[in-house]
Amino acid sequence: MTFANPWGLLGLLALPAIVIIHLYHRRFPVLPVAGLHLWGVETKVRSAGRTRERLPVTPSLLLELLAALLLTLVLSRPQFGSATGVQHLVVVLDNSASMSALPAGDSSFRNAAIDVIDRRMDAIGRRGAITILLTGPRPTMLVGPAVPWDEAKRKLESWQPRLPRHEFGPTWDLAAQLAEKATGLLFLTDRVPDKESVVPQAMECVAVGRPLGNISVSSARWNFDSVRARGNVFVRIENRGAKPADVVVTGRSGDREVFRKTVPVAANGSVPLESEVPGGLGQLLVTASAPLDGLELDSRISLIEPQVRTVTVAIDLPAEDPAIAPLNRVIKALPDVQAAELETASLVVSPGGELPASRRDLWWLGMGPLDRSDEAKKKAVDLADRTPYLLDKRHPLLNGVTLSGIVWGGVQPLDVDGVPLISSGSHRLLVQPAGTQTTAYLMNIDLARSNLPESPDWPIFLSNLIELRRDALPGLRQWNYRLNEQIRFRLFEGTNDPTEDQTLTLWHNGESRPLARSAVVDVPQLDDVGVYEVRDGDRVFGRFAVNFFDTAESNLAALDSGTRDAVQLVSNIDYEIDNPYSWVLLLGIVLIVAAALADWRVLRGKAT
Repeated sequence: MTFANPWGLLGLLALPAIVIIHLYHRRFPVLPVAGLHLWGVETKVRSAGRTRERLPVTPSLLLELLAALLLTLVLSRPQFGSATGVQHLVVVLDNSASMSALPAGDSSFRNAAIDVIDRRMDAIGRRGAITILLTGPRPTMLVGPAVPWDEAKRKLESWQPRLPRHEFGPTWDLAAQLAEKATGLLFLTDRVPDKESVVPQAMECVAVGRPLGNISVSSARWNFDSVRARGNVFVRIENRGAKPADVVVTGRSGDREVFRKTVPVAANGSVPLESEVPGGLGQLLVTASAPLDGLELDSRISLIEPQVRTVTVAIDLPAEDPAIAPLNRVIKALPDVQAAELETASLVVSPGGELPASRRDLWWLGMGPLDRSDEAKKKAVDLADRTPYLLDKRHPLLNGVTLSGIVWGGVQPLDVDGVPLISSGSHRLLVQPAGTQTTAYLMNIDLARSNLPESPDWPIFLSNLIELRRDALPGLRQWNYRLNEQIRFRLFEGTNDPTEDQTLTLWHNGESRPLARSAVVDVPQLDDVGVYEVRDGDRVFGRFAVNFFDTAESNLAALDSGTRDAVQLVSNIDYEIDNPYSWVLLLGIVLIVAAALADWRVLRGKAT
């Protein structure tokens, strides 16, 4: 037996003190009294004094000694054997999707890992404790710290490994810190770490995998043509097996089978597949099935039908402006672009001589000439077709733009503050004005004196501008993502949220999580595949799908089994848990109170 608070044993000094108090009494002098029979033994009183008498063993003495002894035990907190020390095992589980692989006629590697833990905990004993960590970009504590195995086993039932390939190092480091007060450190995976992997010296690695073939969908997209009201689904099928396979690819929307195709795929090969689908399906479930498919997660994907995001454009230029025809020619050829009134347009093209009003929800393209007077036009400069242009290629507006052989005509002095995107010497040709909330671009050009409208750069430039504006519209801008891909969308435009009193939530499989409400919403990293729904209050704002696409993780041919022993054994230290004898301490306090009350009753009876 040990004591958590040894200083509490000083309370034992109260025992001899109580005995001394009862042993020495001051006695009254002997007085002759008539009728001695009238005096009972109960009325005999001794007063304190220096004369030692024979120790009277009375109920009061016994009760006071018992109370002092119990109080000493409560203060010193006795601990019996290893009552507060248990064997503690720290386990790191590989949370990669390959751990869900299912060999034919056998249990999954996930179940095999749980069986290993079960055997280790049986060897530790009934009172053993366990902490379980899951690998990932950020370490996750699934169980713990230091909980009984029965409780941990219930939580393990919900574990479904499905992450793409990732580094184990951050989780190993956290486990090594927790293992400083543990009796074992174990890493369970489906392939033995190679010798180059920096594994904690105290960690034992056990692999429960074995090589398997696998059929997977490595990429997929769904395009939609709003003019034809039809879409095209593109998928790539991979065979990571040693034998050729005939893969049956099906697409279903609810109970409706939209397409079914059988494609032969060579061993360790891949085949692209395209299928036209009607509009209005909303959602598709695409499956690729073949014999000896080791992992189901990467052969079933959900796709959400893309929504039409129309960009409205208003051209507010003088009727005789030479830019109107080139603008209309390109804009009419671009998909999902419509003409609109000036007040409701999402993109306005107007003369560049005067900047627009500062509005966060407005995009503006200003066209030259900046000064439309005849005198200013005569002073304007035309840059030759061999002029070297400096382009800011980091800006997405200039993706694919080269300006090779372009005559930039009608260049005038520009006194607007802003970031130059295209320049030549001291001439600023395309500027993004500063000091305004409007997303504005100003072209210092006179298209009547330039060959830019006839060059390939003109439609590329306008297409880039339209697509940038489309991406900035409120709503989801993408509907199908890969796991761990960043998901961002615009909730509203302008400075004020029109529905700021509503809660923004993300729903998946009947469960919800709140999203931070702002103009641009960043969805926290998701660790599960499937269809997600964004709700703004009670209104469904949008739906998107997250799928598993990871060629490296889908290759199960390199899985194996084996053990990599720990280089340094973990010290055999019992993990200290909270004192399980708190009920004993409570009982001691109750007995102390009972002894004090009993002593009080005994002394009260003598007093009367």
